[in-house]
Amino acid sequence: MQDSPLLDDLDRRVVHALQLSPRASWAQVGAVLGVDPVTAARRWERLRADGVAWITAYPAPTSTRGPMALVEIDSAGRSLDIADRLADDRECATIDITSGGRDLMLSVTARDLAGLTDYLLHRLGALEHVRSIRTHLSTRVITEGSGWRLPALTESEQARLQVASGPVDRAATAVLSAAERAVLSGLVADGRASTAELAASTGMNPRRVRDLVRDLLRSGRLVLRTELQAEASGWPIYAWFFLRVPAAAATTISPRLGSLPEIRTVLQIAGPSNLIMAVWLRELTDVSRLEAAVERQLKEVEIVDRCVVLRCTKRVGVVLDETGRRVRTVPML
Repeated sequence: MQDSPLLDDLDRRVVHALQLSPRASWAQVGAVLGVDPVTAARRWERLRADGVAWITAYPAPTSTRGPMALVEIDSAGRSLDIADRLADDRECATIDITSGGRDLMLSVTARDLAGLTDYLLHRLGALEHVRSIRTHLSTRVITEGSGWRLPALTESEQARLQVASGPVDRAATAVLSAAERAVLSGLVADGRASTAELAASTGMNPRRVRDLVRDLLRSGRLVLRTELQAEASGWPIYAWFFLRVPAAAATTISPRLGSLPEIRTVLQIAGPSNLIMAVWLRELTDVSRLEAAVERQLKEVEIVDRCVVLRCTKRVGVVLDETGRRVRTVPML
């Protein structure tokens, strides 16, 4: 097993810059960071080649992505076997091996509810060694991991990069055309793939590709997600919390949860636990600390259950090795 590299200050600044503007030119990144563009590009390429950081792409939750569910599996002690068998499933976006009252937590998507039901009943239901499956259908995505930031840039530096990335115009149609899906496919493995590379892989001319990428980003229909190895981030502890909140208060409490810096994902769920959130923390003791802080600040929230992720083998389509480094990307539906 390789030791996880310690990111130095410039590494962290490059990652944060690309979280804010994943396709910013190296000239833009270098100008904001105060370094030569070649230096910034070299730092990123080393992180990417080592599997420590990466950029992938997928349709936004409000776009053509269909229903999503969190699935708890009791695997009878065969968690790794099941995780390996599901790794290449396009429907299975994230696979967490966990402690607590379940062995596996899966994030599952499909084009429509019928497809999701079919996957749950026939693919997961037919797996050997699975003793029980509990499904939580998501009714609303409050916060997702693409919005999590590695705090390394000043507010003014962040503002300069956000201006460079341009405004979002959500008036465009949500449906992705065949040409847009072809471009999306090219961005899945590398969200910084050049216009020339995308043109070569799609068979379209470079100007057409450039326009499609710009329109997808400006419409908010495409998510470009800059990720990194959890251990290298400084927040290596990954946990899920299951919450129960009065229905009338859910719409006001959910955004308040999503604003906490440790929280990566908040989902409203149709079930006994009507909110589920994922967090990254610095130390294992922070699990209890965060739980106490939530209960103290949000009196309406009842924490029903929690679990710590022992290993994440797939994160939003990206298959990870035992150290949390990127191995390959499986396109999501």
